[in-house]
Amino acid sequence: MADRMAWARYGLAACSCAVISAAAGCSASSSASSAPAGARSSSPARAGSTAASAKPAASAGAVAPLTGLAVTASVAQWPAVAVDVSGSNPVGLGSADVVFVEMTSPVRYLAVFQSQEASSVGPVTSTRPIDDDALSVLHPLLGYDGGTSAFIAMLDHSKVIDDGYAGHASLYSAGSAGVTVSTAALAAAGTTDGPPPPLFTYRASGESLASVRETYPASVQVEIPGQPTQQWSFDPKTDRWVQTAGGPRVSVANLVVQIVAFKAVYVSHRFGETVPSARVFGTGPVTVFSGAAPGHAGGTAATGIWRKPGPADVTDYLDTADMPMSFVPGPTWIVLAPAGTRTSQAGG
Repeated sequence: MADRMAWARYGLAACSCAVISAAAGCSASSSASSAPAGARSSSPARAGSTAASAKPAASAGAVAPLTGLAVTASVAQWPAVAVDVSGSNPVGLGSADVVFVEMTSPVRYLAVFQSQEASSVGPVTSTRPIDDDALSVLHPLLGYDGGTSAFIAMLDHSKVIDDGYAGHASLYSAGSAGVTVSTAALAAAGTTDGPPPPLFTYRASGESLASVRETYPASVQVEIPGQPTQQWSFDPKTDRWVQTAGGPRVSVANLVVQIVAFKAVYVSHRFGETVPSARVFGTGPVTVFSGAAPGHAGGTAATGIWRKPGPADVTDYLDTADMPMSFVPGPTWIVLAPAGTRTSQAGG
């Protein structure tokens, strides 16, 4: 089962580019301008990179590993760059391939860029334990501003490359909106071992999200304890889910509501100050919202489970028949939400 899932994850990502010609990335009204594919001047993957050599050759052409969309061969070899972001008006998230949304107070966005660059991402915030847990499998360069000595030590013992403000202050800019950073600057500042592995299984045109129990909503409401209610609407013209309330206005191919445990971690032992931290190892419920299915109005949705044994493992998203869910190629928004979160679907 594991071998078949792994091959599906890689093989479908490759074949999807035959039917997808759109540029990678999601749109957002608050996004900074992004560079076109192929613009980065930093070094591609080093020869012998594990991630690069493990991926089967794609006869249909190169694809971006984190979106499954067609890109040039050089862009496909770019490393992942991640930035810790927090604040009510974040910028640059619209150019990210994947965004992990940690539902804390304030909400934290762990934005991962690979196929596109963003000239300004922020406000940049401090590192937390989730950075190590969620990102190690991607071996990215990480931009962040501050953090406890224990959190930074965890990061520096992981596969994440530390491009934080303390050691690379010249890469960052400070303004009225907070500290921001360019993803190209972060990529040029460190050495990586090549592109990240694909995170998702992608489907070709005419294929389904799940093997069983799909629904076809036109909108979804996500109620998260202690947070504003999120409203998402499906745009059939772009085949994207658009967040219209409860967070930044973004447009994504796949929306994942992943239920995780939260653990209190100390930011100050002296003062007894703790913050909640999402735990992304183990398993739990998940609902995935994706692009349209043939013959149906609205997008598609399916429930199931997520599974991630440890930091070196990619998260599997399985339907109720224990089969891998197949995402639409494009950017993905992953909401890491606590137990008690409710999703309500309408229309379709």
